Amino acid sequence: MRIVELEEAINEKRAEMIEIGMEKGLSCEETIVCSQELDRLLNDHRRLTARQGRFKSTSFHEEFLTFIFHLQRLIMRPNRLLLPYKSNRFS
Repeated sequence: MRIVELEEAINEKRAEMIEIGMEKGLSCEETIVCSQELDRLLNDHRRLTARQGRFKSTSFHEEFLTFIFHLQRLIMRPNRLLLPYKSNRFS
C-alpha cells in the first residue's frame, strides 16, 4: 500500500471511529475494535515512511495529537454544558 492510500485509509478509519464512538460510546466493543484497526494503520504508516526515509514524524504526529486533543474536548463538552443545570436551586 502506498503512503497516500494509507493516509486516506487512516483518515477514513479515524472518521469511522469518531462516528461509532459518538453513537455507541467509547467503551463499546465496536469502537475499541475500530480503534485497534486505526492503530494498525498508524503503525503501518510509521513503518512504511521510516523504511522509505521520509518519516514525517513531526507534522503527522502533531496532527494526530491535535486530533486527540479536540476529540477529548468534544467528548467532555456535554458534561460542561450540563453543569449549570446540576444545581439544586429548583428543588
